[in-house]
Amino acid sequence: MNLKKYVHWIVDGNQNPVPWSEHWRSIIGGISGGAFVAILAKFIGEFTQINDWAMASLGASALLVFVLPSSPMAQPKAVIGGNLIAALVGVSCAILIPDVRISMPLAIGISILGMLYFNCLHAPAAATALSAVLGHTITFRFALFPVLIDSILLVIAGILYNRATHKKYPHPQNLQNSSSKIPVNNQYGDELAINQALSKYKEFIDINSGDLANIINQVELHAYEQRLKAITCSDIMTQSIITVEMATPLEIAWKQIRENHIKALPVVDKNSRVVGIITLEDFLRSAAVDFHQSFGQRLKGFMRNGFKQTHSNFNDAYPNAVGQIMQKPVRVISSNRNVLDLVGIFEGDGHHHLPVIDENKLLVGIITQSDFVRAIHNSMDLSA
Repeated sequence: MNLKKYVHWIVDGNQNPVPWSEHWRSIIGGISGGAFVAILAKFIGEFTQINDWAMASLGASALLVFVLPSSPMAQPKAVIGGNLIAALVGVSCAILIPDVRISMPLAIGISILGMLYFNCLHAPAAATALSAVLGHTITFRFALFPVLIDSILLVIAGILYNRATHKKYPHPQNLQNSSSKIPVNNQYGDELAINQALSKYKEFIDINSGDLANIINQVELHAYEQRLKAITCSDIMTQSIITVEMATPLEIAWKQIRENHIKALPVVDKNSRVVGIITLEDFLRSAAVDFHQSFGQRLKGFMRNGFKQTHSNFNDAYPNAVGQIMQKPVRVISSNRNVLDLVGIFEGDGHHHLPVIDENKLLVGIITQSDFVRAIHNSMDLSA
């Protein structure tokens, strides 16, 4: 037997590491929540001349509310309903069964049954039932005060403190949508699939299916991001590119676009440095195409005669040439950048074609939205 291994397991347990900021948030929450309940409950007890103003399970309930606010057992229905049911059961057992050896286990079991039936399982509530039996409490006033009042005050304190510290409480118990712009395969993060998987365990698990589905989606998202980061622009770019120069006649540029079935041509100088880009949309926009007229005649006339008479922002240095209508400056990307960097460019900036340059600023390829979508699709292939 590896004694060191078992000592390590006993000491460390299986809890996930949590930052110290969350430790302090939980500690301060327990103190402030407990003080909130103690001050108000003590005042109510003095006002109603009742000495028993605090329930025994208050500390355990506070731990769930302030330390584990996302737990199904920490939700208001569980805290209030669970404690109230347990108190009623405990008092009933104390009245009907004087023998503590019988009433104690029955109070625990029946209170659990009641909480399960009303779907408000709250672990500390079993202690509430137990305290009623052991304290020989034979008045149902105990269920109203301190149990019900303390539970309501604790929930109020939990709502105020958790929301002040940016925690959702009451915590949503359904599947939340990810705000990421990267598509995620929900095959394993679907809430229905999660419920089906959890049902095979045939036991209670202290996490709701919506949260578990979100965790799985986040794990998938992280895996996709890491996979995309490993893919560079040089891996997905089209290397066999057709280019033109600023002095290239518009008719030749148009012919290149039509014959090669492409939508954009990078414009380069004599040193293969990108100086602009010309697209199919540039031709149509600059020709001021009116589809009620003859499309072909209007476009041919524009390329042959220019648009000097109808446009004031033409380039005199390149009449009837690419330099006259090309877009500049043009957005480029380095070949060693990863595919994840393309998300904002294609999704947010409205680019459809992105020239790729090397470390010497020379054109080495072009990436289209189709290339990007293909890379995303390949990265989502779990068998890859």
